[in-house]
Amino acid sequence: MRNIFYTLLLIICGSHVFVSSPISADEASRSWGDTFLPKSPTPARQIQVVHVYRLSADERIAITCLQSLVAREKPSIFLLRSEDDIHWLDWHKAKGYIDGYETVDDWKSLFTRHRHLAAGAVVPDRSLYQGDLIALNVASCEDLIVASQPLAAKLGLPVKIDLRDRFTTYNDGLKWIWSTYQKRLNPHLCDFRAPGLIQHGTFDYAFQWRGLMFWISGSKDSIRPGASPQAELQTVSKILSQMPAGGVCVGFPALGEGEGIGEPPGVKLLSRYGKSLVCTNHRSNYSLLSGFRIARFTQPKQPPAPALDKKKIYIALVLSDGDNQILWPRFFRQFFEHPSHGKFPLAFGMGPAIRELQPGVARWYYEHARPTTELIADVSGAGYMHPDHFAVECDNPDRVWSEFLSHTRRLMSAADLRTIRTVGGADRNIERYVRALPECHSIFADMGRYSGREGIDNLTYMMKLDDANEMPVFRAVTSWRYGKEGFYREVREQVGEKRPAFVNGFVHCWTFGPDDIARIYENRDDDIVFVTPSQLAELYREATKM
Repeated sequence: MRNIFYTLLLIICGSHVFVSSPISADEASRSWGDTFLPKSPTPARQIQVVHVYRLSADERIAITCLQSLVAREKPSIFLLRSEDDIHWLDWHKAKGYIDGYETVDDWKSLFTRHRHLAAGAVVPDRSLYQGDLIALNVASCEDLIVASQPLAAKLGLPVKIDLRDRFTTYNDGLKWIWSTYQKRLNPHLCDFRAPGLIQHGTFDYAFQWRGLMFWISGSKDSIRPGASPQAELQTVSKILSQMPAGGVCVGFPALGEGEGIGEPPGVKLLSRYGKSLVCTNHRSNYSLLSGFRIARFTQPKQPPAPALDKKKIYIALVLSDGDNQILWPRFFRQFFEHPSHGKFPLAFGMGPAIRELQPGVARWYYEHARPTTELIADVSGAGYMHPDHFAVECDNPDRVWSEFLSHTRRLMSAADLRTIRTVGGADRNIERYVRALPECHSIFADMGRYSGREGIDNLTYMMKLDDANEMPVFRAVTSWRYGKEGFYREVREQVGEKRPAFVNGFVHCWTFGPDDIARIYENRDDDIVFVTPSQLAELYREATKM
């Protein structure tokens, strides 16, 4: 953890103080069907585009509420926040998912056009740091628009609920939301929604599907009006314990240093109650993009693996970071558009849920991949979770695991993903993946070498699949602990004199940019051979039979 506050939260999250009895693993199907994430109806052929950066924060929140309500019937509103949004809209048009789009300068006219969808307005209490969150949950359940009283009047919306001065703290409001709307809220979906991102229109997906939107403040934002981190943590933990196990949380539990509970504690908290995270906090328009459908993706055919040389170190370069191609498509495009792309083997982690959340964006990656590119599933499966903490608060953790890995297997198969990276995981939990995903050529465990294991024999090994078969496990040999120049240092430290050696070359995308990765390849020694993950597994199997 980065500071003492996060460390204490992690310790708290690791305790069993929140629930009086284990959470049940609900066998009922998800409220939206058999997909891992909700799928919107097929969008309209002609899309209305609103340039939200021209609007005030109050107006951006209101138009996003309307976008969400419209998406429940037929998505047709796209919020333009940057030129990157236009890139993806043009891509969807070029691929035939839509016929075209038009800019709506008079954005208020959309409220007139869709008047039947909004019953009125709810006025938030913006004297509270998380006041908009309380209002958004009310609005999603009551089919309302979150708006100040003056804006509601401009939009012709009657004020149905006024939350000003209703609650002293956000935690009081959150408990009221849960007690009042628990039966209307989606039991299988929730949203770690940073208050600072609400004004940017990033909540449309959770609003559309009535997923509970909440926030646990951290060391920095704990001083904001109405915030109370420990009380919020207790309340959220109780809520998670009352939701069916196996659900999904979108959003993200942190926003900068000290804002929010933090990534490791937040993911651990969700994991313990059998939930996984799909990171969506900075982007919008999922309520529209999730409405497109692609049955299957196919990766480029790879060249044959090189002949096995017993004097070589074979390395599969595998770029992190997790499932963030869902969240940061512009960032990851730079790796695909770099001049070095395709000149040497390089694998990219991808959250398999991207196929359901924004399949059109995923298609771009598949069409721009090269034969030396391999896409792998990240991080830990259908959603982001910590295997060693997953479902520990559930009364039947094996059943929760089985459901999660069933979703993972289905998503991986449809996306032609043949290996998976886990966020750590003791061998007893890595074995769950091995047995549940027999189509995989291997398991690429760990987000960097933070497993506590030393030496290549403890990092690369076989795990039994059944009485007749084994599967390679490649734990990360590298990390970002030594900075940009540390890749080969870690390889040499862990491989030593072992030959042949087979290395999971984890590359941290927030440390190593495209130029840095190209230099790793260019600066290789004569005993280094770079391969794809599939080739690494093939060569390792061959070596173990000698």
